[in-house]
Parts: sequence; structure tokens; C-alpha cells
Amino acid sequence: MVSRLGIASGYGVPAASIEKAFHEYRLNYFFVSFIKRGQAKIALSNLLPRFRDKMVIVLPYASFLKHFFLRRTVEGWLRRLNIDNVDAVILQDVKTKSPRLFDVALKLKEEGKVRFIGLSSHERPFIGRIARGAIDLPVDLFHIRYNVVHRGAEEDIFPHLPDVDRPGIVIFTATCWGKPLKANNMPSGEVPLTAPDCYRFVLSNPNVDVCIAGPSTARHMDENLTTLDGGPLSDEEMTRVKRIGDHIHRK
Repeated sequence: MVSRLGIASGYGVPAASIEKAFHEYRLNYFFVSFIKRGQAKIALSNLLPRFRDKMVIVLPYASFLKHFFLRRTVEGWLRRLNIDNVDAVILQDVKTKSPRLFDVALKLKEEGKVRFIGLSSHERPFIGRIARGAIDLPVDLFHIRYNVVHRGAEEDIFPHLPDVDRPGIVIFTATCWGKPLKANNMPSGEVPLTAPDCYRFVLSNPNVDVCIAGPSTARHMDENLTTLDGGPLSDEEMTRVKRIGDHIHRK
């Protein structure tokens, strides 16, 4: 079971905030990215010895490295974190079937070092073809860009998801790099959105399982956690955020 809100570790959020989110809000989806990972590594080192079975550890792997360094990357993180396996490895920016890359990923899965294989790509139709079975790839979950400004997944991906054994759907860039949070990007007379507004928009979609947040401070983390108290957007709120998203997209 995964929490609705996940944490990307690479933005410098303090270790204490990560541990608070886990203990008080049961946030357990940890996307272990490579930038400023010191604080996250401290938090994970504190949590993993006692709570490994309740945590979901997810690693990214850049597909431009092809298959050459996938095993080394995964096994290196297993040693750093002192764990036997990671819950998922996300093969990032995949655009073709990449058979050698998936062969290595499957071998790691067979060895028990990786539990699930994920895929991330900005080529939304490519993901849609995988989702509906037109392209045969062993993908257990997708990491997808989806936010109030870029809503193309509603046409290119979500309608193609199977009704049975649907892959997990995890969303990144939910705040669209902060564009909906800035006053100078708003329609006339409109107040900027907050980060929780953006996360609630994403989580209001029934196809979405997890939305990843990337807090850099304790204050950001506390603000992000209010997402879980807000629930889905009302019809009025949804109309407003889409109006703002459309305005920014036109700009």
C-alpha cells in the first residue's frame, strides 16, 4: 500500500520533516533522487532499520545511460541504504522498447533486488500504447507528467489504462515548475494557486494513485501535507484551477 502523496528526496527537505511526514501522515512513497540527497539519506537511515516493510523505496534511472549502469546503480543504492531490495526502479525518458534495458531490469527483478519496474516518458502516446497492450513491455507502474497546465494525459494515457491489473500511476511536476503559484501568470483578477491546490487537482483524478511533492524546506513540507486534509477539489475549485491552467498554457 502506498500513500497518496509521495516525497522526492532531491530538493533538500530536512530529515526531521521527512520523518515527521512518515510517522504522522504515513507518507511512505520515497522517490530517492540524486540532488542534495544528504538529508534524505539521514532520514532513510533512521527509518529503514525499523520500518522497511512499511516503506516504498523508488529509484530513478536515466535511460540515456542505456543498460550499462542499471545494475551498478541499483546495487550501489542497496549498499548505501543497507537494504536487500528496492520497491521499484523507474526507467526515465524511455522512448522505444529498449530490450537490453528491460532485460537487465527483469534480471534484477528475478534476483529479488527490484520488486517492480516503472517507466517514465514525456512521449505520452508511447505510454498509452504500452498501457493498452499495443507495445509489450513489463511495466508495473508509470511516472507521468500531469498538472493543471499540461493535461494531455487525460487523452493520451488515462483512457487507455486497462480495467483489470491496471499499472500504478504516479504523477510528477504537479506544480508545473511553480508557474501556477506566481501572480504574474494569473488571469486578470485571479489569485495564484497554492502547491496543495495543484496536488489536490492531480489527486482528484481517479486514475492517479500517487502525487510526488518536492519540498525543499520544513515549511514547504508542512504546507504540502495539508493536501491530504483537503480531499478532492469541488466542482467550483476544479473550474477555477482549469481556467488558470488554460491561461498559463496559452501564454
